[in-house]
Amino acid sequence: MRSRPWPHALIVAAGIALIVTLICWDSKIAHSIEPVVIEHLKFDPESDAESSPSDLVMPYFTPIERIGTKPSGAKSVTSTMPAIIEVPPSLIPTCQCNHECTCLQISRADSAMRSSYRCLFFENDFRYLNDRCYHGSHYPGDHLKGLLRQRLDIGGEARIRFQDESNIAGNGLTGDSDDYWLTRVRLFADYQINDWFRLYAEYLHGGSTAAILPPGPGSPSLDRIQNAFFDTQLTETLSLRVGRQEQCYGSQRLISPLDWVNNRRTFDGVKVIHQGHRWNTDAFFLHPVGNTQSGKNSNRADEKVDFYGIYAAQRSTESLKLDAYYLGLNNRREQYNYQTIGSRLWGETETGKLFAFEGAYQFGSNSPGYGNHDAGFITAGLGHRLRHLHSHSKTDSQLWLWYDWASGDNEVPASRGDGGFDALFPQSHWYLGFMDLFGRRNINDVSLQFTTPILSPKVELTLWYHYFFLNQKTTPYNADMTAFNPTNAAADRDLGQELDVLINVALNPRNDLLLGYSIFQPGKYYKLTPGVPSDADGQFLYLQYQTRF
Repeated sequence: MRSRPWPHALIVAAGIALIVTLICWDSKIAHSIEPVVIEHLKFDPESDAESSPSDLVMPYFTPIERIGTKPSGAKSVTSTMPAIIEVPPSLIPTCQCNHECTCLQISRADSAMRSSYRCLFFENDFRYLNDRCYHGSHYPGDHLKGLLRQRLDIGGEARIRFQDESNIAGNGLTGDSDDYWLTRVRLFADYQINDWFRLYAEYLHGGSTAAILPPGPGSPSLDRIQNAFFDTQLTETLSLRVGRQEQCYGSQRLISPLDWVNNRRTFDGVKVIHQGHRWNTDAFFLHPVGNTQSGKNSNRADEKVDFYGIYAAQRSTESLKLDAYYLGLNNRREQYNYQTIGSRLWGETETGKLFAFEGAYQFGSNSPGYGNHDAGFITAGLGHRLRHLHSHSKTDSQLWLWYDWASGDNEVPASRGDGGFDALFPQSHWYLGFMDLFGRRNINDVSLQFTTPILSPKVELTLWYHYFFLNQKTTPYNADMTAFNPTNAAADRDLGQELDVLINVALNPRNDLLLGYSIFQPGKYYKLTPGVPSDADGQFLYLQYQTRF
């Protein structure tokens, strides 16, 4: 175990001092820095709304169910995404209405600026720069947009994060500790050749320094082409995409680029995109880049793994949204073949009641020796918008109660090819604890989530408590779907409890700061089951800065 006499107290103190300094500094120059709104997305009945299979999640690490619409505008080859953000009146500059623009138009233009960067950078939307009603700030990266007669956009993202892991370095509660720095840079170029053809390319660099142990999953040093594809518009409602492309769908519980890690997930293949009157639908056939079983992050697609499916999103109503999907995963190396059918329903009532449900049934064939596949998962959440909790702020707080279940298998030894639910290519960092100890397989999780502004509308605090227990008395699975303790049956289902504390400081719509601390107290599974490497508490501390340009 590495000796670290200083990091916890020093990093927490430095992070809090930086947050307080920035808030005080910002209060003196409020008009020169505009906040990123870490507020819920809302339906706008007056807009010409279109939903998309790919939802806006901004900032990427904020795990709140979101609802959105897209403002009307020019058709694009890329699939559309929700883009209207509810901006609290306290954060909107005083509206100077004139004969050219109404206050509503000015507010929508400001919202479009704040939501211009998307989960997938090739779905970014910078049309607000040409909107005569946009009266907000301009940022250095804005000068790289609309080049070559409005056909070329250039930009990217850079971030740096310090992580201190106590007893959780590696995969799961390992008993190993480490601290290190992670850096990542993404650069993109988006060229609209004409109304029918488009080229997009994105480069990714990731770095890991000062670690004692070998890099864990998702934190390697790498350089690769992250996206490189060609789009063509076949008809007014149908387009085709061929090449390397990231994927981001719905809540990202099953399909996500996994933004938290250095090596964002990507695929090689083909996709057909249809924008219909009532439904927007994507159909795709892909190979993941890198070997998903060995954890290798090569620049080549794994042609022994096929990922294919159809994802459909219904146009939004004022209070309800529905997604439906069919997904197939055929791994010829491990010899399993899974088919997943599922749906997602979520929304909000007029009184501020929030609800979310997602569930899927999975069937097919397991690896040899494990029989047929019969599995599923369910997520259900009930929440409430606390609109009058802060008299000084018009930014709402939210309280959610969640239940997550994913089936497991009773076979020992356990492996990814057994009968437990397979989460495919998920956003594993959000929903089952920020420490990434568990994947969506053989798991039950009862959690309580509270999100509220603190100190300033620009600062959001998230408190999230989890209680985990096994579905079958075999083994928990790590976030990457590998079995934690595959050869020993569980002595008890009680995995333990985790508390996550997250502070997000929105410096402006292009820069944010993140400070987080999590602690895990192991349950009887770790104390009684043979083969478990540690039953000590796990802790996770991190500080991140991110900028987009």
